[in-house]
Amino acid sequence: MTTDELLQNLRDDLNKIINVLKNDWKALLFLAIAIFGIMVTVSYFSYRDAQQYYEPQITGLRTQLSRTQKQLKRASEDRARQTKRIAEMTGSGG
Repeated sequence: MTTDELLQNLRDDLNKIINVLKNDWKALLFLAIAIFGIMVTVSYFSYRDAQQYYEPQITGLRTQLSRTQKQLKRASEDRARQTKRIAEMTGSGG
């Protein structure tokens, strides 16, 4: 086969592809919309499942953080109170 024949075959194949796209554009559009819809649906359910899985963990961590913050605040207040008492007992400005 010569180069011209190969190029002609390539042009013919390209024309066939273009004709299929021209004739079946509605089917291709439907297929693209269907695939997009499936992707959105799968993404939604994956997100929902992940949210249901992680939400209890997040809630537990928030509760633990709140408890820890309260404990730290209490410890800080106790330390300040003890420092004040020591200062009063020793007579220093503390």
